Amino acid sequence: MRESKRLLLFSDAKLVREFGIATGQRAYPTPLGTYEIATMQRDPWWYPPPSPWAENADPVPPGPGNPLGTRWMGLSAPYIGIHGPPDAASIGYSASHGCIRMKIPDAEWLFRRVDVGTPVFIIPR
Repeated sequence: MRESKRLLLFSDAKLVREFGIATGQRAYPTPLGTYEIATMQRDPWWYPPPSPWAENADPVPPGPGNPLGTRWMGLSAPYIGIHGPPDAASIGYSASHGCIRMKIPDAEWLFRRVDVGTPVFIIPR
């Protein structure tokens, strides 16, 4: 839920767990809609998206300082995913460039419980 800064995981219409998240800042909002997890990567590389904010940025290999953290769950929305950044200070705020940020341990927990094809509903509240 974009404005509440909460990610809810359901299984068979039952709430399994709730997480605090960060969502996109005003200039780069997290898109509302129905998506699915399209790709999952452990220890991902970060590649600059084709966006003005990433102009002149270099790819970042896995490890400390990688803005994706240790897990990437890429959505069917282009360049948008769920991940845990190295600094959790943004959790609870509109701070990303459209992605859904979680604490790294939360992203690792979620990664073990979802699959490619898992539906993701991004709603206003």
